[in-house]
Amino acid sequence: MWVMRAAALALLLAAVAIPAHAQAPEAGATDPAGATPAGQVASGPAEVDASKLGVSMSRIQRGLRISEAREQTVSTPLKLEYRVQVFGTAPRIDIIEDYDIGSNAPMPYGAPTHAEFIQHWTPQAYRAPTAPVGALAGWALFQLIQRADKSKCEKEIAEYRALVMQGIAAAAPKCTQ
Repeated sequence: MWVMRAAALALLLAAVAIPAHAQAPEAGATDPAGATPAGQVASGPAEVDASKLGVSMSRIQRGLRISEAREQTVSTPLKLEYRVQVFGTAPRIDIIEDYDIGSNAPMPYGAPTHAEFIQHWTPQAYRAPTAPVGALAGWALFQLIQRADKSKCEKEIAEYRALVMQGIAAAAPKCTQ
C-alpha cells in the first residue's frame, strides 16, 4: 500500500518537474553547441493550434478547475487522490470467434438434437467410444454361454438317439434347439 502511494507521489513530482524544465528557450539563447538552428536568432515560443491536436481546451480548463477545488478541500498533504480518465474506442470482442456452423448443417433453421449438442461441445478426449467396450464384452460372454448350452443340448440329443437306436428305453432330453 505504501509502495503504491510512494510511486504515485514520485509520478506527481515528475509531472510537476517536467513542465518547469521543458519551457521554450528565451530570445537569443543558443543550444549547447553554441549556435541557434541554421545560424538564426531564436524567437519566442511557437503558437500551437489546439484544435489540430484533437483536444478540447475547455475540457482541460474545466478539469483543472475541478482539481484545484479538490486540492483546496484536502486538509492534509498525506491524503493523495488521483483520477485518470481514459478516452478511446474499445476493441471488438467476438464471443463466437471460432464457431462455424458451416454449409453441412443438417437443418439450417432448427435446433440441434441432444446428440449433436453433446458431440459439438464435448472435447474429443472425453467422448465415449462409439461402441461401449462393456456392452461388447457382455454380448461376447452371452454368445459363449449360448454356444455352450447349444453344444450341451446337441450332445444330449445325440446320446438319446444312440440309446433309441440300440433299443434301450430312455427319457427324452429336456433341452430344445
